[in-house]
Amino acid sequence: MTGNSGGEGWIVVFVVVGLIYLLFKGLEGDFSTIAIVVGVLLAVVALGGYYSGGSEKARTKEAHRQIRTITQKHQDALGKIYRQKVYEGHYGEKKYEAFDKEVLYFYQNIMLPELSISDDLLLGPELYEYVVAQVYTTAESAFPGVSLDTIPHDPIEFEHWTASMLNMHGWDAQATQGSGDQGSDVVAIYGSHKCIIQCKLYKSPVGNKAVQEVNAAKTFFDGDSAVVVGRSGYTRSARQLAEKNGVRLIDVSELPNLSNALGLPIVA
Repeated sequence: MTGNSGGEGWIVVFVVVGLIYLLFKGLEGDFSTIAIVVGVLLAVVALGGYYSGGSEKARTKEAHRQIRTITQKHQDALGKIYRQKVYEGHYGEKKYEAFDKEVLYFYQNIMLPELSISDDLLLGPELYEYVVAQVYTTAESAFPGVSLDTIPHDPIEFEHWTASMLNMHGWDAQATQGSGDQGSDVVAIYGSHKCIIQCKLYKSPVGNKAVQEVNAAKTFFDGDSAVVVGRSGYTRSARQLAEKNGVRLIDVSELPNLSNALGLPIVA
């Protein structure tokens, strides 16, 4: 953030000096000079107003550019959080309240420290309205391969949906529901790599149990990797346990890029 630009300060100085000059000329009775000076002052004020308006537009345009740049830099994170925070209510309506709180947090803690614009622009409500619109646009367009509306609400359907999503991106995946899955919901093959997956359609962060189960399933199925996929994030302890055991925790939005995330070579 920067202070208010003093770009119009020269106009104020010029007008003050002109008024002092007029005062002296008035005392001398030099009315012809006074008329000329008044005309010049009016012209300067008008010209200053014209350039001030242009300067304001330029500063606003620059502020918008910075906002777009910062938001785009965090698109992946915003996209994941959008899918975690936005959900359907009992009547099928979208609930945005949790994500709106996240937008405010993002603005105050991430964006403001990176912005380099004048304080008067920051105080205007129009700027935050632009931030909100830009964050929503950026978050909604992240991970175009996964649409929020296509994610099932039934856990078993979610497992089959996960397998189908992987099949569309080069995997040979099957849901294991009903076949003694031993902690595995989906077994996915990419080339010679076998990935064991647990699917968690929770509305709250996934905990340690899922990590323990998929890690055990990886051993049981002789898997090469173990993954938990969800849409509501993971607890801190689950992340710590996953890191220790080499289990990957992903959001549903990351499914199309799972092979890249696991560092697998492209299968022809």
